Amino acid sequence: MEEPSCTARSLLAGLFIGTLISLSNTYYGLQIGAASQMSMVSGLLGFAGFKACSKYLREPFTPAENILVISIATACGCMPVMAGLIGVVPALEFLINEEENGPMVLPLGTIFVWSVALSLFGLIFASLFRQYFIVREKLPWPGARATANLIATLHNEGKPMRSPALTAVQTAQDDQTLRSSSPDSNSLEPETAWTEKLRALSQGAGAAGIISIVIYFIPILRQLPVFGNNAATSWLWSVDLSPGFFGQGIITGPVITLHMLLGAIVGWGILSPYARNQGWAPGDVDDWSTGSRGWIIWVSLAALLADASIKMSWLLLSPILKRRVIIQTYLQSIWKSDSGDQPLLRPSRTQYMTVEHNYPDEFSAQDGMADQRPTPGNQSTFRNDSSRMHFRNHHDHWRALTAAFISILVCTAAVQLLFGSIMPWTFTVIAIFLSLPMAAVGIRALAETDCNPESALVSQWIFTLLAPASNPNALILNLLSAAIAQAGANQAGALSYDFKVGHLVGSRLDVQIPGQIVGSLFGTLVSGGIYKLYTSQYPIPGPLFRVPASFVVLSTARLLLGRGLPDGVGPFVVGAAVLSAVATMVKMRYHDRWWQHLVPSGVAFAIGIYNTPSFTITRAVGGLVYLWYKQRHQGEGSIILLASGLLLGESIASLITLGMGALGVPHFGT
Repeated sequence: MEEPSCTARSLLAGLFIGTLISLSNTYYGLQIGAASQMSMVSGLLGFAGFKACSKYLREPFTPAENILVISIATACGCMPVMAGLIGVVPALEFLINEEENGPMVLPLGTIFVWSVALSLFGLIFASLFRQYFIVREKLPWPGARATANLIATLHNEGKPMRSPALTAVQTAQDDQTLRSSSPDSNSLEPETAWTEKLRALSQGAGAAGIISIVIYFIPILRQLPVFGNNAATSWLWSVDLSPGFFGQGIITGPVITLHMLLGAIVGWGILSPYARNQGWAPGDVDDWSTGSRGWIIWVSLAALLADASIKMSWLLLSPILKRRVIIQTYLQSIWKSDSGDQPLLRPSRTQYMTVEHNYPDEFSAQDGMADQRPTPGNQSTFRNDSSRMHFRNHHDHWRALTAAFISILVCTAAVQLLFGSIMPWTFTVIAIFLSLPMAAVGIRALAETDCNPESALVSQWIFTLLAPASNPNALILNLLSAAIAQAGANQAGALSYDFKVGHLVGSRLDVQIPGQIVGSLFGTLVSGGIYKLYTSQYPIPGPLFRVPASFVVLSTARLLLGRGLPDGVGPFVVGAAVLSAVATMVKMRYHDRWWQHLVPSGVAFAIGIYNTPSFTITRAVGGLVYLWYKQRHQGEGSIILLASGLLLGESIASLITLGMGALGVPHFGT
């Protein structure tokens, strides 16, 4: 009997967890421009909630239901990023000036319609790419395998697992999975494993909530002058005791956080004082217009653009180069065979079918087809099964194309309804189709590195050609078009991650996709409401929500349109771009060498510049704590889940402090 996968309880649980993730991503996105998918946390919360109520359930909570919870929660929780609520939308509402036809007033209804327009076509692109990137290509997917391994551990209660896919996941000898799962947690009994993980998550959330409320009453804890009052007030060198920042450092690890710290030292410790002393940035340090913060962001932007351009180019070209080598070798073998020489490569019939269909082991286990590979004894049966699968896939493909056409129409119509007087419908269509190759690049990058490249900056280059600086609405067109292109690419990557988890665990695709649609549409309501709640109660930009991602995307548009480059920054921009490009190429070429970790990442270095040192220092401390814990305990244990609890706890507590501020509850210190 097939285990239930699409149930009302899993739907409601996914929406609830997705709301928490959306809250967290909006809160931290407006602060530091960072967001997290939290698939593993979603799976653990879903399992733990139903495990606590197991006495009152008629049927146990199944792995397939857990996959549905993760899929819904991810689709819902990622909407603040997909809809541009931490980047483009704040830039349009609060940052562009009157000369650029701004700022724009975007009421809640407009935010909802805009979010719905961007919520579907990326999902369809992910489903179109699924067969290639999830099933056929043997990509590592380290994070997805770790999540599937966690689900296998949680749902195996000392009994033989009924799902062969879970068995395949638990027994797979994958280096990335082994690195992502600590030895001590895997050696625990399942009951002990999930209770310890849940305890770590809840302890982190509880501690973060208490600390956040304390920080509300003692605001100086957000700008602790550990380097002296002058360094804190004049140069912004302070420490923020935010538990969420500390948790993000733990999750990120020591390498990237130390690269960020290097960026902070160069940007805020060297370039910022130098620009002010030279008279290039005479204003207040924290002023984006005349201060050194607005000056050094161009250096950061150059590093980001160079890094993104190199990575996107490589990800586009590497599959072509690999296939060129394969085709060249095959043609050489044919040529030598025709000339009477021994062929270099003589593919057998079975090898050809393996390359063509490329069924990995977990796919065979998932579909119960481990014994259905073509052999002399079952060749006819396999051919019939293949014909049926081809017929089914043919109809699935056409359904996906139809859905893609409908989603493009919905997006185009919605954008025309909102911005028809500014943005031609052709720009919307071009942005959507541009997101298709960007989605393919993003999925491959996520599968190989667990990191989705920064696609908005690259797309802005292209739209500069379509809307030149002579157009009075050029800046707004650039921002809106880039937001659409980035939405499709980012959503396709995030949901493909969940497709891989579902593929490993054996979840039904016809349940997973509708769940993602429901989560995305619900996420448009939740994320828009949370965004308006925060922006109505806090100044934007302000001491809490500095919206650095908005400044980055806006500065990129101004740079490409030939506006706003400050005095004296040109040579530093060129230098940062060259160094970032060289560092990126070195890290990609020698990615398997131990010393490549010593070469700074262009993205991490840039983040250290455009975020204030108070965030970067706290995050670096978190990364060092992770390193200390892992070495002391010979593995990660539950520290990643503890850190995830810190993120969730502070974001939930922010609603409490927001209410306290609205009621006028006084602070005890400044």
